[in-house]
Amino acid sequence: MKAQTAVTGISYGAMTDAANQTTGGVTYLNRYAPVNSVSTTGLGSYQFTGPTASNVYFRRNTDSNGNGTPNQNSDNKNNTTTFYQVDNNARSYGTYEPNAAEVFLSGNLYQGLRNPFGNGTSADDSNIERIDFYFSGGYTVQAGDALVFFDLENSGNFGDGFRIAAFTGVGTVNGFTNAPTTYANTGLLVAPDSFGGPITNPQGGSSASYYRSSYTNGDNLSGNATDTTSIGNLNLVGILIRFSDLGIAAGTTIYGYSLMAGDTNPNSAANLVNWNNATYYPTNTDPAGVGNMDFMGFGAQISRPVPEPSTYGAIFLGLTAGILGWRRRRRVSAEAA
Repeated sequence: MKAQTAVTGISYGAMTDAANQTTGGVTYLNRYAPVNSVSTTGLGSYQFTGPTASNVYFRRNTDSNGNGTPNQNSDNKNNTTTFYQVDNNARSYGTYEPNAAEVFLSGNLYQGLRNPFGNGTSADDSNIERIDFYFSGGYTVQAGDALVFFDLENSGNFGDGFRIAAFTGVGTVNGFTNAPTTYANTGLLVAPDSFGGPITNPQGGSSASYYRSSYTNGDNLSGNATDTTSIGNLNLVGILIRFSDLGIAAGTTIYGYSLMAGDTNPNSAANLVNWNNATYYPTNTDPAGVGNMDFMGFGAQISRPVPEPSTYGAIFLGLTAGILGWRRRRRVSAEAA
């Protein structure tokens, strides 16, 4: 299945700029430029007028050795690595977020998660097997509903691959609540270099300087950052995925969607449920290969086409009423003559 659409442009709302703060060794300028809309290849413009996920959950296999006992000295590290656009003094333009979920929920394109699916023992490897965007109570998909994600790339590259699938049931899995218990299908495998760009970043440029920082306490970002270093000048690229591309018809109620590494290899939807099953969620995902996706802090809000399908209907009805009224006036005038 291949149905993603490249994002070619972006418009931002008014910038907010809160007081600077220094936390965990990183100084944040606390700026935020909301994304108003994106333009795409072939599908026109989309605005972010749909619902936002209630929460974002990070599913980790903390027993990557498979010996039944999680051990951070021998298993893959329980890390999270963030990246952020910086000024000339290496200060983050973005907002301070206390945990990884808030990075995604912030909708702030100044920041994101670096190599979340990369497995390994270095500080740069987050060792996340799956990211679940959860909508409490579920939400019913409308015609045209879509998701937008952004990546960082060197010049000439247009995004890394990943898998995305929607889930239609939730419960308790591996001891965690609000976890997917039923997936609609095995999802969409997004191919590398299928994003569009470069897209203008919040500071107005096509390329910007970024740093990364690692944290060693799972999703918690409130501690001291380690291995803070420059990752160079990078470009913002984007992709739009409609729910119809995921095999989800309008009128279907779902509870969210999951992001996974490109080497996740389910042969049925049921095999996506257990992220601790290394047969389907490999624990050696190459951070320089299929695990090299850098997700910007975005993707938690549903986007809709401009104008939305309901608006098209209203326009059509308005035009029809106008034409009928014009014909009626002409007929009355002709009879009077």
